[in-house]
Amino acid sequence: MNLSIIKKSTLSLFAFAVLASCTEQYTYQNQDFEDAMTVEATLTNELKYQEINIARTRVLNDTVKIPESGADVTVVDSDKNVFHFNEKDGKYISQNEFKVEPNKNYQLKITTKSGKSYVSSPQVLTTQNTIDLETTVEDKNGVRGIQVSVKSFDPTNTSKYYRYEYEETYKIITPHPIETRINLVKQNGYYSYVKVPAPPNIQTCYTTKHSTGIRQTSTTDLTEDRVKYPIRFIADTDYMLTNRYSIMVSQYTQSQAAYDYYYTSKKMVDSGELLSPNQPGYVVGNIKSTSNLNEKVVGYFEVASVAKKRIFFSFKDFFPSEKPTEYFTTCNARLYYFTEIEQNDYDLIKTHDFIGDGPGMVPSGFYMVEKECGDCTSFSSNVIPSFWEN
Repeated sequence: MNLSIIKKSTLSLFAFAVLASCTEQYTYQNQDFEDAMTVEATLTNELKYQEINIARTRVLNDTVKIPESGADVTVVDSDKNVFHFNEKDGKYISQNEFKVEPNKNYQLKITTKSGKSYVSSPQVLTTQNTIDLETTVEDKNGVRGIQVSVKSFDPTNTSKYYRYEYEETYKIITPHPIETRINLVKQNGYYSYVKVPAPPNIQTCYTTKHSTGIRQTSTTDLTEDRVKYPIRFIADTDYMLTNRYSIMVSQYTQSQAAYDYYYTSKKMVDSGELLSPNQPGYVVGNIKSTSNLNEKVVGYFEVASVAKKRIFFSFKDFFPSEKPTEYFTTCNARLYYFTEIEQNDYDLIKTHDFIGDGPGMVPSGFYMVEKECGDCTSFSSNVIPSFWEN
């Protein structure tokens, strides 16, 4: 799952730390941090390589999260099946694809290279659901745009607690096709400009972004377990909508304890409680040390059912008679004289792309645009996503 909801500061790590559901009541502890184990883990009912992040944080205001290397990491279910995790790129990835099954308990076990051991409380898969996405034109604070909302319904009325993440991808088409590049060649102590063909496929790209922060809702105050949750609002002037836009929303059904943990963590961070040097603290999760009961362990081990839905749309689908935003930045071509290029230590050749020669039989410069106006691979990817639909 996307772990960007775990903010990069140490303080926020203590607030969010691990994504999980627990059977034990969480508590808030107000104390100084010097060193603490942090765990980020959400196992789901998707057949995939499951992922666990394990690290250590240092002093209270340190932004560095140090991966815990060399640990033995396993998940054991109530049928005594053992799922091993191997360390890879600073994370622990399951050796094989697997999914959590209903009516089984799952428990995380960690033994560090130094011999310290940790264990989570047993977790059970939550109710499995399906979701749909609804798009509407709305006005928010005087801004017109597209509201994407999640809709779901649990007829068994056993879900009640939900957390959301989304991944959005949009198509980029640069306003200036680039066919020729300018290279700088040094020969006999002098620089000269050489024109070469530009790389292919640099005008169309696809950028993907992941949601951040904690998004939750609950149906405990409703007569039925029916959700309509506004997940993403996009202003009609946002370039994301211009060509083609896609959003995939993930709905995690949480236990009440997991929901409360996230809710309290978000409330603490939003209120600034964790930003006060006089109030260092964290929300105690469902992972504890079996080697030292006084050791601080930050995190949640969550077992959650997840439902996903992807949709595509663009500006013209909602506003067919209007023109969308042309590009996310102004892209006016400008004539740069050779003297100006040389005065800038030829850096303009690195940051700009060639459009055409300047006037005159012997050009005195080049018409150029900033690289992002002609070459989208300078900030995005030209690889078409496997899920993309035109």
